Amino acid sequence: MLQPWRQAVAGFARKRTRSGGVEPSAGRSFVVAGRHEPIVVLIPGLWTPGWVMCPLAWRLRARGYRGVTFGYPSARSSLQENAERLAQFVDSLGEAPVYLVGHSLGGVLALHATAHCALSRVRRIVMAGSPYSDSYTARKLGSRGWGRWMLGRTVPQWLAGERPSAPQGVDVGVIAGTVGCGLGLIVAPDIGPPHDGVIRVAETPVRGMADYVEVRTSHAGILLSGRVAQLVDAFLRWGRFEQAPKPTEAPTHGSPGLLGRERK
Repeated sequence: MLQPWRQAVAGFARKRTRSGGVEPSAGRSFVVAGRHEPIVVLIPGLWTPGWVMCPLAWRLRARGYRGVTFGYPSARSSLQENAERLAQFVDSLGEAPVYLVGHSLGGVLALHATAHCALSRVRRIVMAGSPYSDSYTARKLGSRGWGRWMLGRTVPQWLAGERPSAPQGVDVGVIAGTVGCGLGLIVAPDIGPPHDGVIRVAETPVRGMADYVEVRTSHAGILLSGRVAQLVDAFLRWGRFEQAPKPTEAPTHGSPGLLGRERK
């Protein structure tokens, strides 16, 4: 029988790499030898540890997924360094297809790594509350000396660089929050609606994305929302949000409905 998601997350939290990422701990993950169903990698945002993804992780576990969390030095290292860490982490998971689910900066990192680090096993990416085209709040924060320190290296490099489109052969789904409540209002009270308290809705759409949806939740609330978990589940199964499949249509890129469940 597979270990519960709580034990998996705890195992990853205890075994960290020097690079600041995490690596699978033997007997503590859903990565089972000989299995080829997709693995979900959950990626947090700026200054947030992997455990903040636990509420979403538990909800996905209840829907039959197996997965791991990925922690990284979001402020200390560069965008490319963190992308390479993510690529190495994905490579360590075996031969199974991979789905990336990133919150805020985590979604940006997932897209950048897939576009620039030859992550051929990545099939789908969900970017939830991620600043794709710009980040008004980050620019306001970066205009202050202490704010530049808080932003670190990864965010400014993303904002200064060319934004990649959705990679060929990879379905990208975007979730944007519309409840304007969050710490971003302290830094950028003039951010202007609609926004999630940190990221403007207009900053989230990705060129070439497969689907897009807006949800009544805040930036932090994305991680706690049962509705968001439902939408992530739908996109990982079908490559689109909410649209019910035809009776004869089977899930693509694997069968997530069987993931993480004990087999007879």
